[in-house]
Amino acid sequence: MRISKRVLPHENVGKLPDIKSTNAPDGLRGNLDTVKMIKEIARKESGDPLVRRIANNILHYHQVPSHSYLEEARVIATWVQENVRYVRDADGIEQLTSPNMMLRNMTELGYMTGDCDDMATLLSTLLLSIGCRPVLRCVRYKTDSGKYNHIYVVVYEQNHPNPTKRLVLDAIIKNKPIGTEMPHQSGDDFPI
Repeated sequence: MRISKRVLPHENVGKLPDIKSTNAPDGLRGNLDTVKMIKEIARKESGDPLVRRIANNILHYHQVPSHSYLEEARVIATWVQENVRYVRDADGIEQLTSPNMMLRNMTELGYMTGDCDDMATLLSTLLLSIGCRPVLRCVRYKTDSGKYNHIYVVVYEQNHPNPTKRLVLDAIIKNKPIGTEMPHQSGDDFPI
């Protein structure tokens, strides 16, 4: 399903914010710096009215019932999965695209692009804007230690005092439904 224009606000959106580029250190230290930046960006931009409006429009369009926290997360993640084209960063440069810029590109240009950390940042920001508590999941595919190979978002059921239901929101996987977690050797969670 492609995004309906009814999900996005129709307005003149003004000047676009910059992409944050860094020559982050290679390896685990660089990964941890990226996680820190994602958390800062997501917290800051989750209060943006455009971000909250789009998250609420997605929920309204899909008629998600109130207090259905995992379904809210699933619907928003599916929207990101269906509407962000995967594009790698420039070689040797870690780029984090502002969620606000991605959403403005969608309203102005009709498309969004980014890699796994951009999708995790956008998804975390949208979820934070509606009161969800996303967790960044960093995984390694080939070893139990060293640098991470991939990042995505995980949420836990919030309707119960001891959340046990876990939902994987890996928007980079285009051929499987949200909830799919690819096999990996090890990983760590970073609450936002």
